[in-house]
Amino acid sequence: MKIEISSHSGFCMGVRSAVLKIVKELNASPDEIYMHGPIIHNPQTTAILGKRGLRTLRDEESLAGKTIAIRTHGIPREKLTKIRNESKRIINLTCPRVAKVQAIINKHSRDGSFTIITGDEEHAEVIGLKSYARSGVMVISNAKNIPPIPPARRYLVVSQTTFDRELFDAIICRLNEKLENRLLIFDTICDSTRDRQQDVAAAIERGIDVLVVVGGRNSANTRRLADLAREKGTRTFHVETADELPPDGFNKSDYVFITAGASTPGWIINNVLEKLFSIQYSHRGILLAYMKKFIEFIIRTNILSSIAAFFITAFTSFYIRGNHSCALQLAATLYLFSMYSFNNCLTAPQLRESNPYKYNLYHKKRLPFLITAGLCALVACMLVIPFGAAISGIYFASTFLGVVYSMTFFQNMIKKTGNVLLSKAYNSKTIVTSLGWVIVCALVPLIAEGAPFYAYTAMFLYVFGFIFLRNIILDLIGLQGDLILGRETLPILIGQKHAVFLASAVGIVSCAAFTIITALFGNINALIPTLVYPHYLMLIYRINKMEYLAALKYEVLVDLNFILFIALYWMSSSV
Repeated sequence: MKIEISSHSGFCMGVRSAVLKIVKELNASPDEIYMHGPIIHNPQTTAILGKRGLRTLRDEESLAGKTIAIRTHGIPREKLTKIRNESKRIINLTCPRVAKVQAIINKHSRDGSFTIITGDEEHAEVIGLKSYARSGVMVISNAKNIPPIPPARRYLVVSQTTFDRELFDAIICRLNEKLENRLLIFDTICDSTRDRQQDVAAAIERGIDVLVVVGGRNSANTRRLADLAREKGTRTFHVETADELPPDGFNKSDYVFITAGASTPGWIINNVLEKLFSIQYSHRGILLAYMKKFIEFIIRTNILSSIAAFFITAFTSFYIRGNHSCALQLAATLYLFSMYSFNNCLTAPQLRESNPYKYNLYHKKRLPFLITAGLCALVACMLVIPFGAAISGIYFASTFLGVVYSMTFFQNMIKKTGNVLLSKAYNSKTIVTSLGWVIVCALVPLIAEGAPFYAYTAMFLYVFGFIFLRNIILDLIGLQGDLILGRETLPILIGQKHAVFLASAVGIVSCAAFTIITALFGNINALIPTLVYPHYLMLIYRINKMEYLAALKYEVLVDLNFILFIALYWMSSSV
């Protein structure tokens, strides 16, 4: 089953700008923000923003002292004037294209032109547009039953920005028949709407079996995409979330095309892609389906990465030609598995929307995971006791800090310090997690071996760079959901482009410095495992160019690098 996604899917320019702006306001503003109408026609996004503190403004509510945000569809001119006069602050999120239509109507209706709007009379955008028409206005929704048009010297014709292209052309044709040369026509249908409709039409011509339309059912532009396919006889599923996709609805389907409305956030599209990815594997036979489930389990529970810690710790000992300690290697594996498990269990509620698989796993089986994590942490600490007070102290302290790291009370303590830099560093787990790996996989075995200083520097660079790159890639994969949910990952804190540049710089510098130090002082065979770095660097640039992706597919590619490392380590130790 081939799965293809439209090149024009998800947030349009206006919606993307509005959502980014309101998210930044929610992150930074101490004031409550009141929204005049839903920010966009997507119930999942509005629900999440509501949980984050975006209030809904009731019609009878006082505006005094409030910060008011205006929805992307715009609002009637009279309401906008009232809000400007009475509120404390206004955040105008009206889409620039909608604002342009408002300006066109305002300008030409002043000259006496009667305004004709093609669109849905009950749509929020159209309700707002009508308020700018000072010389009369009417709304036309179809070309078959055009009502009587009042006499006027001249007629201005504009369109709802998300209106159907073919319907607009048909209405214009009828109006030209009726009003001849008295029409002043502005094609105000958004390019985004037009491009989506053209993509669907082209996909149908290519012979797709199924169209999946992702987006709110109350979104006009999203419904039109589904209607367009149904009119052509194409099997169509209009879904708001991945859970609504029927697994048996794709039986005997060879070509599935996905599109999404202008108000559909990327994390929902990614979840749909992942669900289709699972359905695709289920159609390839029971063996592959079970294999896919097994791989998903060991990757998303961090079993594979924890096993890799065993070999990275062994690599540290190999680097200085030391004695391999299975106890330290096993302790590193158990410690990292326990810390990842504690963290995922304590933050499970945040995964409900962005990663349903991990949410269901850690929410439904929370107690078994917590018990297992506790036992693993205890065994790890017991394994290192024979290595002395210093190493035992490092493990005990790291375990304690790792457990409390994700607890709410500890997060609140960090916030109360008022130190913005500390708070952001704490919330960005990319650096903290990387340092955790350095401690158990490099620092501890080097202390146990009494290693020279150059080894500390080299192995710090290798392990930190390796895991930092991995963490950045995982942050990029989860970027769409993290942004809406308010998580402060590194790509969100410093921007996606800067994060990619930083990760690339860290990877290149770490690898180069490790190579130089090793060539001068270390075990030359230890250079073979540096080949894991190009794999991650290539993945970073590939993912950075992608708008939407099936998260599991790329998480597998990320953690395949651990298997590559194990193979390279085996090669280097066998030479």
